[in-house]
Amino acid sequence: MRRQPAISPARAGLVLVVACLVLAPAAPALGTAAAVPDARLQFSSVATAPAAPTTGEPVTVSATVQLSAGSAATAEIERVLLRNDSTTLARAVGPGSLSQGDSLTVDLVTSFAERGQKDLTLVAVANSSTANETVRIERPVTLVVRDSPPGMDVTVPDPVAGVESRVAVELSNPNADAVSDLEVTIEGDRAVRKRAVVPTLASGTTTSVNLSIRPTAGEQTLVVATAYTTATGERDVTRRRVTVDAPPLREDVGVAVTRVPPPEEGGGNANVAALLGGAAGLGGGGGGGGGALQEEGGGEDTSERVQVAVTNFGNAPLENVVVRPHAGDRRLPRQYVGRLAPGETGSVQVDLSTVESSATVVAVANYTVAGTGPAGSRDADVRDADARARQGRARGSFEFRQPAGDIRVTDVSLSFDDDGTLRISGNAGNIGTAPVDGVVVQMGSNEFVEPAYPGRTYFVGTVDGSEFAPFELTADVDAANATELPVRVTYVVDGEERTREATLPFDRDLEPPERKRGGLLSLGIAPLTGLGVAAALLVVGAPLVYLRRR
Repeated sequence: MRRQPAISPARAGLVLVVACLVLAPAAPALGTAAAVPDARLQFSSVATAPAAPTTGEPVTVSATVQLSAGSAATAEIERVLLRNDSTTLARAVGPGSLSQGDSLTVDLVTSFAERGQKDLTLVAVANSSTANETVRIERPVTLVVRDSPPGMDVTVPDPVAGVESRVAVELSNPNADAVSDLEVTIEGDRAVRKRAVVPTLASGTTTSVNLSIRPTAGEQTLVVATAYTTATGERDVTRRRVTVDAPPLREDVGVAVTRVPPPEEGGGNANVAALLGGAAGLGGGGGGGGGALQEEGGGEDTSERVQVAVTNFGNAPLENVVVRPHAGDRRLPRQYVGRLAPGETGSVQVDLSTVESSATVVAVANYTVAGTGPAGSRDADVRDADARARQGRARGSFEFRQPAGDIRVTDVSLSFDDDGTLRISGNAGNIGTAPVDGVVVQMGSNEFVEPAYPGRTYFVGTVDGSEFAPFELTADVDAANATELPVRVTYVVDGEERTREATLPFDRDLEPPERKRGGLLSLGIAPLTGLGVAAALLVVGAPLVYLRRR
């Protein structure tokens, strides 16, 4: 058997080179089809808002997808995803199509409950128009999420230009951990009380602090900042801006001086008690039951006092309100009212018992408009315009007349009792303002009228100013000839006893009951009883006389 000659190394190398040349055109074609699609996509830019996201806060990832100008095909974007490992956080489905060189931006919104670094992935899936192939691209995105800052709710209730106005700041902690060393400050040169410190704010809790500003007139922006330390020891600051609209200062104070009204309960009970006293009739023997009841129900005497009411009709608080009254040339003790908020009224009473005669009472209210004075020990520098406290005064007057009392007999009614006695019922009314003591109503007499028991005199007692008390009197009257009924009233005012005579008209149409006459029966039971006794004695005495004669 003949052996084939061996191939030399040189020939073997030549064969290998020829084989490579033959196969070389096919290899690049296969490699290009697998690595470079006709639609060449890329994420040209990625932006995150906010740049430093916090827990619980919405985060927007804006991804821009671009189709290269050298692409052989257009692309239909099917979806863009934002993923965290295997979880899809946000997606945009069918956002649009791209021609060569075009781009589109998709906003993907999500949030994170926990702080820390978040390694995310952007994914875009498109369909090429030439070979109906699916193209998928990815891009990593890294976010660092911090704890949420303390929440701030800032309000400025009722600001007034040039007046220190309160700034209420409510802080809240929405995080799972506490924050500490909170320092709340007002930025700008209008702050008066501009700093407050909260040592710690636990998770899920709220707290409030009060600061103050002295705003200018019109709208202005107020910036409140809160610096704090997180659970990880990081120091951070959050700010809140609010718009403040401050109207100009309106100073309007009213002073009203009026007489102190009597207590409602005492006044009402006095009338009721007086009526109850009258209902007791004459059983008290003229003892004045009505007067005793009225005195028990009557209230304290207010006739020598006036009330001074100071009302703040302006839009700024008033401080250190003091009322300085005087009656004529006589100064009276001053009264302290205190602080009055806008729309508030404060009242004091002034005793006029030392005023011996009628006079004009003038009450002057001195006050300071709150917040217009110097800041004192507060943080802000005091401007020249603010260093002068705004002082004010207002006045009111009242014509005081010395209280006096005077009794009148009113509401009189007449009636005859069954025995023919005339009953006189009426009221002793005090038409003055001062109480009247020791009131006694007495039945008078004339040619045809005489006082009769049991109501010859009726003791009423004390009658307060503008009050009344009932009384009842009895008299024997010649109804056929009487025309007038005299009544006398005595009472004491300011230690002086006074007497007033009243003449009441007699009603001639009023007739006494008729007395029955004729026959023994008209004499009644007592006369018949006397006749019976006499007859009995006559019957018994006749035999005795006969026997004696025998």
